[in-house]
Amino acid sequence: MIGFTLKKLVGALLMPIPLTLLALCAALLLWRKRPRVARGLVGGATVWLALLSWQPVADSLLAPFEDDYPMFDVAQPVGAVVVLGGCHVTDPDMPPASQLCASSLYRLTEGLRIVAANPGAQLIVSGYSGPDSRSHAAVLREVALGMGVPAERIRAFPEPRDTAEEAAAIAPVVGDRPFALVTEASHLPRAMRFFEGHGLHPIAAPAVRMSRDDSTWGVEGMAEVKSERAFYEGLGQLWQWLRG
Repeated sequence: MIGFTLKKLVGALLMPIPLTLLALCAALLLWRKRPRVARGLVGGATVWLALLSWQPVADSLLAPFEDDYPMFDVAQPVGAVVVLGGCHVTDPDMPPASQLCASSLYRLTEGLRIVAANPGAQLIVSGYSGPDSRSHAAVLREVALGMGVPAERIRAFPEPRDTAEEAAAIAPVVGDRPFALVTEASHLPRAMRFFEGHGLHPIAAPAVRMSRDDSTWGVEGMAEVKSERAFYEGLGQLWQWLRG
């Protein structure tokens, strides 16, 4: 548990905005003793954040993580559809689908599209609760039930906290069957390696691609989100490589 929490904490600190804030805090501490260094930190942090919030830069950073796999072909038969966990916030006053964050809703929607084309396929959803009162798998299952998927076709895994744990937990269930592995396009290269490492036969099913080939020239918050996603996956792949 400590290792998992430490990994999440370090990863969060290495995202673009926290790094910018760390640089600005360092500048404040050095302002009186090392004013030239402090001004350099302020200027560098400003340029850094501006570049990462500029659409052409953000798209160029994220695209290499998203270009490995095409859209899933529903003519490809599969025995199971695995929708990896994401994020949600439980709110009993809102419809179940609106409790999912956008990326998780994209994942589940793509999973349901593939399930509809494969009447005999099992829908597998996963994800732990984190700080929430319900597991992510439970929310995904509730939305799938509401969309007409029979309960007997859904298998939920509420314990896995990350992709490595998801692969380990789901491996005995899918066995040798080819299955669709649904997550964001940027997450698929890492996710595929985790599942293939268990001797499984996943078929990539990208749910959403955030980068664009025809970038606008705006400096926008969405561009920073793309840059953050690129940093997240880059760090994730580095950690995966370090762990072998």
